[in-house]
Amino acid sequence: MAKIISVNLTSIPECINVSDNISDITVETEIEFHPLDISLGMEYCLHVYIYDIHGDLDTPFVLPNWDESDVNPISLGRKDDYLGGKKTIITATPEIMIIKTPIALHLGHVNRDTNYISRKLKAFTTITPAISSASKWSEPFTSQIIH
Repeated sequence: MAKIISVNLTSIPECINVSDNISDITVETEIEFHPLDISLGMEYCLHVYIYDIHGDLDTPFVLPNWDESDVNPISLGRKDDYLGGKKTIITATPEIMIIKTPIALHLGHVNRDTNYISRKLKAFTTITPAISSASKWSEPFTSQIIH
C-alpha cells in the first residue's frame, strides 16, 4: 500500500491570468511505497485536485474507480470551488517517489475590466491502486410516480 508523505504547491505565480491555458502551479506529491508494492510492480493512479477554499475546509469523500476516481466534498459552510486537476498513472519502483504535476487553473474568463482577487488555494491528492475497490454513481434519471 502506498502512503502519501507530503503535498506541496510549488511554482505559484504572484498573479494568475484568468483566461489563459498555461500551467499556473505545480503540485509536488511525495509518495512512499510498501516493499510488497515494489516487488509486484504495483500500478497506481495519482489524482491531484485544486480547490479554492471558502472558510472551513470541505471534507473530501473519495469514490475510488482507478483512473476516474471522484472527490465529493462534504461542505461545512460555503462549498469550495474546484479549479482543476490531473491524473497520472505511476508504477511503484523506488521506495520514495516525487511526482511533479503541472496544472492550469480554470478560473473563468475576463470580458472587460481586470480584477485582482486573492484566492486561498489548496491541493488534494489521492492515490488509487490497480487492485482495490471501485465505485461509481449511475447517470441521473427521471421517473414518474403514479398515485
